[in-house]
Amino acid sequence: MPSPKLILLLLALIGLTLLVFGIWPGIDLAVTGYFHDASGFPLRSNASIETLRNLLWDASLLIPLLALILLAVAGWLRRPVLALSARAWGFVLLLFLLGPGVLVNGILKAQWGRARPVNVMDFGGTAQFTPAYQISDQCAANCSFVSGEGAGSMAMTITALLILWLLRDRLPGALYRLGQATALVMLGFVGWQRVASGGHFLSDVLLSWLFVALIAAILARFMLPLAAPRR
Repeated sequence: MPSPKLILLLLALIGLTLLVFGIWPGIDLAVTGYFHDASGFPLRSNASIETLRNLLWDASLLIPLLALILLAVAGWLRRPVLALSARAWGFVLLLFLLGPGVLVNGILKAQWGRARPVNVMDFGGTAQFTPAYQISDQCAANCSFVSGEGAGSMAMTITALLILWLLRDRLPGALYRLGQATALVMLGFVGWQRVASGGHFLSDVLLSWLFVALIAAILARFMLPLAAPRR
């Protein structure tokens, strides 16, 4: 079970991130500019990267449906399914619904109005760049703040780490660590791809991760009274 200190730490990190990008909004432009050239954002046309990106995006859409099905199965069987109890599958389902679903796509992306990097004047578009903290009218729908794919990748990472943690006594140590590393590499790849392709600013990605992590920590306080790992 996450401690209240973790929740407070995540709140502090969200505040610090907004403060840093509020004081120095040019960080977003500088990082994005590293991936931009006279032709635009070259990585947008990289077929291999786009294929992997789309596969991960599809996975983030399928996992909540899978969690709903396994929640019903675990509840019916009254035992864990794929190492997760009905309560844990409920946690996964709520994490995706409240994080990427309600907060990110339902509220922030629909209301914030921040234009994507590829659409701002600094990178050949027509919209005005606005800092992360500022609500604007530069985008009408599916806007840049925050990253939906970043939020989905964080929810997937948390789900993978949870499953690995519950299977920790059944997995060889090397395989357990490889699974953790793979989940984190996936998270980093999605964040990198969104910035490198001009789809999102760095602040969009970082804040999407932190918002979903905060929701996960709050949900876990009530839904995952997990025992400490056995030595």
